[in-house]
Amino acid sequence: MNYIKNIIFIFLILPTASCSYMAPSIDNDVLVKLERTACLGECPVYTVVVRKNGELIYDGREYVFVLGSKTAILSKESIASIESELVRVEFLKLKSQLHPASWGCFISATDHSYIIIEGAVKNKIKAVSTYTGCDAEQVHTVTELESYIEKVTGISKWIEEDTIQNP
Repeated sequence: MNYIKNIIFIFLILPTASCSYMAPSIDNDVLVKLERTACLGECPVYTVVVRKNGELIYDGREYVFVLGSKTAILSKESIASIESELVRVEFLKLKSQLHPASWGCFISATDHSYIIIEGAVKNKIKAVSTYTGCDAEQVHTVTELESYIEKVTGISKWIEEDTIQNP
């Protein structure tokens, strides 16, 4: 009887454990990588990578003002600011995956995109994938972090035409 209970327990826990972690794709030279995925509408689809040396690499794919690749160099202050924000929002404590099938994702919409952020904090690398259609605190934290990264890096001007700033 215990044997059957153990097998049932393993089959119930294994899928949950396998979905709770997302392996990062960044290396130790990257401070943060931000990716927006497609939705069922006209959501911006892009990736931005910020290296610890200040190098910024942007790749706009769909529904952005600037399609294709752009590069820039960020100041040491900008790099420090992003790193401080990752610490402030307790990035390492966020769930690795928050998607419609996961615990804590109270779906309010089914046509949204994902925000995937990979970051290096205190020599630890973590990846966080968050479905923006969930009604959860993590969605608010991740969208605020996304906006912060866009603002500090200046990529907003490449995402939306209305955000072009005068020098």
